Amino acid sequence: MSQPYIALGSLLAMAVTVVFVGAHRLRKLLPHNERLGVLDLSDAFAIPLNGSVTLLSMYVLLRLLPKEYFIALISLGINILATISLKTFMSLYLKSSILAGTLSVIIGTLSFLCGNWIASNILAFVMGISAIETIVFDNFFNSFVLLICLFFYDIFWVFGSDAMITVASGIDGPIKLVFPNDIFGDHSTKSLLGLGDLVVPGIFISQTLIFSRDFVKRGNFYFNVAIISYTISLANTMAVMIYFHHGQPALLFIVPWLLITFCITAWYRGDLMVAFKFNIEKVCSEQIEKNDISGCTSEENLWDFSPTKILQYLKLSLGEEFKSGKDNKKVKSKGN
Repeated sequence: MSQPYIALGSLLAMAVTVVFVGAHRLRKLLPHNERLGVLDLSDAFAIPLNGSVTLLSMYVLLRLLPKEYFIALISLGINILATISLKTFMSLYLKSSILAGTLSVIIGTLSFLCGNWIASNILAFVMGISAIETIVFDNFFNSFVLLICLFFYDIFWVFGSDAMITVASGIDGPIKLVFPNDIFGDHSTKSLLGLGDLVVPGIFISQTLIFSRDFVKRGNFYFNVAIISYTISLANTMAVMIYFHHGQPALLFIVPWLLITFCITAWYRGDLMVAFKFNIEKVCSEQIEKNDISGCTSEENLWDFSPTKILQYLKLSLGEEFKSGKDNKKVKSKGN
C-alpha cells in the first residue's frame, strides 16, 4: 500500500470515529444535556450564509494583512478554544481536574507553538465530538434543508473559488484532521479533512441514532445505514480526489449518500412518512416521563467498551433474534 493511501485511510478512520462517538454521546446525554442546542429551519438557512461570510472574510484578511501575524492570531484563538474543550472532555475521565487541565495545556501548546500534527488532531478530534454532541436539529426536514444548502455551498467554494482551500490549508489550527502523506519520511505535505465534513454529517447521523433507537424502536438500524453510507461517501471523495489530483468538496458526495440511502431504507421499512413526524423535543419530553434514556452523568464512562456493552451494541445493530439461556429460547431484541 502506498503511503498516500495510508494517510487517506487514517483520515477516514478518524472521521468515522469522531462521528460515531459524538452521536452516541449525544444520545447518552439526552434529555438532560444543558449544553444542547436545538436548531430549526431558520438555522438551516443561516448556517451556510454565516459560513460564507466568515470564509470570505478570512480569505480577504489573509490577502490584505501580514499573513504570518494574522494566521498566528487566528490559530491562537482556535487553539485556546480547543484546549478548553479538551480540558472539559478529559475531566469526564480523569479524577483530577488539575491533571486534565495540565495535559490539555501541554497538548494545546504543542499544537500552537510546535505545529505538532498529532496534538492538533487530538484537539480537532475533541472539538468534532463536542460539536456533534451539543447540536441537533428538531426534525429531519430541517436537517435535510441544511445538508442540501451545504451541498451547494461546498461546491461553490471549492470549484468556484480557491477561498476554502486557501483558508483551510493556510490556518494552522485544530479546524481539520491532518495526516502526513509520507508518514515514514518527510511530514511537510499532508492530507486534510475539514471539521465541517465531520460535524455537518455527524449532526444528521446522530439524529438517525435517536430516531432509530427511541422513535421507531429499531435498534441501531438507521444509524448503521447512515454510518456505513458516510464511510462509503468519504472513500468515494478520496477516490475522485486521487483520480483528478485535485481537492474535492466532500459534501458533494456525503450529502447524496446520506440522504438517498436513508430515504430508500426508510421507505423499504415503511418508516419514511414516520421519519418526517420525528421531533427531537417530543422524544426528549417522552423519555423524561418514561425515564427510558439512560442519561450519563459526568462521572459515568461514555466510552464503555466492555464485552457486555459490545454484545449489547451488536444485538441492537443486527436487530435479529438471538438465543439466550440454557433452554435456548429465542428472544427478540428491543430493536424489533
